[in-house]
Amino acid sequence: MKALPYARKPQIVGQVFENVAALVGLYAERGEIDAAERMYAESRRRYRGVSPFPLALLDFQLGLMWMNTGRLDDARTSFDAARRRVPAYAPAQGHLAEVEAALGETESAVARLYSLAVSSDDPDYAAQLARILGETGRADESRHWRWLAAARYDELIVSHPEAFADHAAEFWLAAGANPEKALRFARMNVEVRKTPRAYRLLVQAVAANEVTRETSRGPQVRSD
Repeated sequence: MKALPYARKPQIVGQVFENVAALVGLYAERGEIDAAERMYAESRRRYRGVSPFPLALLDFQLGLMWMNTGRLDDARTSFDAARRRVPAYAPAQGHLAEVEAALGETESAVARLYSLAVSSDDPDYAAQLARILGETGRADESRHWRWLAAARYDELIVSHPEAFADHAAEFWLAAGANPEKALRFARMNVEVRKTPRAYRLLVQAVAANEVTRETSRGPQVRSD
C-alpha cells in the first residue's frame, strides 16, 4: 500500500487545530506512526479551546494506533489519558478494558466492561465482555453477554451494514464463534475501508474458515 504523499513530512504550516487534529486520525489509521505522533504533538500545541473532548479524541486516536500495532502499554496510557479528560467517554473506557484484558488485568477489564454493557446499546461492550469471560472460564456469564451482543449486531447490520461490518466481523471471529459470518462481514468491511486493519481482519477471517474446513474434514485416512 502506498504511503500518503508527504506522509513523513506532513505540510502543516498555517493550518488550524481542527485540520491538524484530523491528520492524527488519518495517519494513525494508516499506521504512519511517526507522522501521527508529530501531528498529535502539533495539535496539542495549537489547541486553544476549553473543552477537554478534542484532546481526549486525540488521545483515543493515538491509543487505537498503539493497540493496532501491538504496543499495549502505550495504548493503555493513551486510552487512560482520554478517559481522565472525559470520564464519560465510553469508547475510551471500552478500549482501555480491552487492553487491560490483553495485559492480564482481567478483573479490572471485566468491571469496566460490565458497567458499559449494562448502560449502552453498543454491542461491542457486551461482545468484549463475553470474549473475556469465556477466556477465563466463566462460560455461563459469557453465554449471556454473547447472546445479547449477537442479537444487537444482527439488528445493526440490517440497518447500518457498512458502519458495523468491522465490529460484527470481530465479534463473530471471537466470542460469536461463527467464522463464516465473520468472513462475510470482513469482506464487506474491506470494500468500505481498505485500511491495514481491515485487511488484517479479512486475513484472520479467511484463516478461521480454513481451520473450520480442516476440522470438519477430520483426519485423513491413507489407503495404501
